[in-house]
Parts: sequence; structure tokens; C-alpha cells
Amino acid sequence: MQVTRTAVTAAVAAVLTVSGCSSSGGGSSTAPTSTPTSGSSSSAAPSTTDPADDARAQAVEFVPTYIRTIDDLYVDPSRPLDDLYEVAVAPEATNQATAIGTFRSQGYRQVGRSELVTATADSVDLTTDPAASLSPRLPTVVVTACVDVGQVQATDASGASVVPADRPRYLVARLTVVNPDYPDASGWRVGEAPNRQAQSCDG
Repeated sequence: MQVTRTAVTAAVAAVLTVSGCSSSGGGSSTAPTSTPTSGSSSSAAPSTTDPADDARAQAVEFVPTYIRTIDDLYVDPSRPLDDLYEVAVAPEATNQATAIGTFRSQGYRQVGRSELVTATADSVDLTTDPAASLSPRLPTVVVTACVDVGQVQATDASGASVVPADRPRYLVARLTVVNPDYPDASGWRVGEAPNRQAQSCDG
């Protein structure tokens, strides 16, 4: 995967990210960047009176679903890549599809799952302009997520680990979560997910 724009994709990402295979726009590595898999997200709209607060809550609640789906696709090579579109849109969906396809074609397999430690909404912009000249402007929430990938490993076809022993335990991702169907609370998707490896969620 590339380390510039692809997501916090579970262990393999972190795993392979360290080995030069992370998935985030910009890079051209072959391994995925993974997203944590803990918790579950809810499509029910939180009951607040402020639309911005609702959007923040919905986007944060969606993050565990995104992480779980990415993990599922790395763990189960028979799972269709179309499942990505349930949790992501371009460019993230394209980056992840490429990274996961490469990961699978190399005979790699993810073992273990990532765990979402924290997710915090940093900003919200509910402006909508589908006809914007350069690209559609969609309701957006930027979320910073810290994912523990310490239990995630990746192995090659022979069963040997392809993850460096000194791989940092955490991935810190800045997720751009958009909603093409706003105000439908079930419409949130990850559009971009640049991430970095870290020794802790604080650094």
C-alpha cells in the first residue's frame, strides 16, 4: 500500500507499512494499510439539536465499521472487493482495492485483527455543492483515529511473517469521512485515510 493516502488498514498495513507496503495515496508500495476492527458503528442518528454535533457523532461511530470491513478483506481473501464500497469512496476505495488486490496476489494473509483505541472528530463542514467545478463538495467530518495493530501479523505463502519485529504498535490515521447522502446517517464513507506509524496514540 502506499503510505500517503490509504487507510489505517489493520495489521498488514502497519505490518507491511513498515516494510514499505502501506496504503495511502502517494506511495507505490504493495502492502495494505489497515484499519482497526473493534466496536461497531450505528446508523441511527444521535439525538442532538445541533446538526454539526450529530455529524461528528455519526462519523466517529462509523469508524469501527470501516476498520472492521478493511480487516475482513485482508483476513478473508474470498471476500469480494465490492464490499469496500459499503465503507469507502474514491480515492480511498480505489487505493484500498489496489492494495488489497496486490496483497492477495502475492499470497499474503493477515492474521489477527486491529483494535480501535480512540477516534475523535477534529472538524466538521456540512456544506454541500455537488456541482462544484473541480470536485463535488460533500458534508465532511475529519476524524483522527488511533489503531492498535499489535495483534496483527501478515504471512507469506509459506507461512513466514512479513512484518518487521520492530514494527510500531500503533497507526494514527486522519480520516476524511464524507456523506454523499446527507442527512441520511447511514451514508457516511471514508474518502481519504492517510496514516502514520507510532509508538503510542500520543505520538
